[in-house]
Amino acid sequence: MPNIKDVAALSGVSVTTVSRVLNKRGYISQETYKKVYDAMKELDYQPNQIARNLYNQRTYFIGLLVPDISHPFFAEMAHRIEILLFDQGYKVILCNTQKSNTREHNYIDMLRQNKVDGAIVATHMLEISDYEKMTLPIVAMDVFLGDSIPTVCANHIRGGKLAAKPFIEGNARHVLQIKGNHDIKCPAWTRHSVFASELHEHNIQCIDYELKDEEFNRCQYYEIIRKLVEQHPEIDGFFSTDTVAVNAMKYFLEQGKRIPEDVMIVGYDGIDAAKTTYPSLSYVEQPFDKLSEVIVDILLKKINGENITENITIEDIRYIEGKSTRNC
Repeated sequence: MPNIKDVAALSGVSVTTVSRVLNKRGYISQETYKKVYDAMKELDYQPNQIARNLYNQRTYFIGLLVPDISHPFFAEMAHRIEILLFDQGYKVILCNTQKSNTREHNYIDMLRQNKVDGAIVATHMLEISDYEKMTLPIVAMDVFLGDSIPTVCANHIRGGKLAAKPFIEGNARHVLQIKGNHDIKCPAWTRHSVFASELHEHNIQCIDYELKDEEFNRCQYYEIIRKLVEQHPEIDGFFSTDTVAVNAMKYFLEQGKRIPEDVMIVGYDGIDAAKTTYPSLSYVEQPFDKLSEVIVDILLKKINGENITENITIEDIRYIEGKSTRNC
């Protein structure tokens, strides 16, 4: 197996020069770069990445912690974040916590032991103090991890207002809203409170249902909706994330309900599933691309020594009107 001395001998330069080329340290002429890389290619030499990382005091690995990678929102974000980081020379270590504080704690320990350069965290099963005491550069994705850790999220206040508007304009009277657990401290919770407030201001009943931890399972959404509608047959509107909303559409259609004449439905997120329903779903679309770009940009700035603690709210959230809502 060829080593760095073989590369130096074949390219006609010193071992120190080869090392400087590999680590991009100091001035090296383009001619020297070409000699070294031509020799590496001819010898099929692969640099010792661990040694290079120790030399540069970087591993070029980023931890990405999500509560459930099979959830379309986190899958969409992970896809974009991985591409952006790869383009900057970083690799992603995906940590799927499955909403378990034990798994989350173990993943955090693993990332620290392997000296990743930073982490993007979209889950929050541990205490805020567990994150605030870490020296690792961290950016929070749509969760609150403490005053010292910046959170990046969409403008969920605007999102809640956008989601309420079609029900108000469509003269809905009884709207079912299915939402997440309020114990998880995240900005997304505000959209639900804003949504309910907007409806109440227009004398529309908002029937809230908060999913329990064990109910965050897409296989259960249909059955949960069935029970709630049986308890509240007066429901003529439905709002939740896209994943839940498409289950609601399936249920109402199977019950012979007309959409949007009998029941209006609005989703939230803008995942691919929201764009493939029939009738087409109306939904509030989160700015996935912009969210990913800002998250990666802030993390890289923190890795490079910038002290960034303020939260960032992305305003580019919009309502996409489909055929599941009506204008009266």
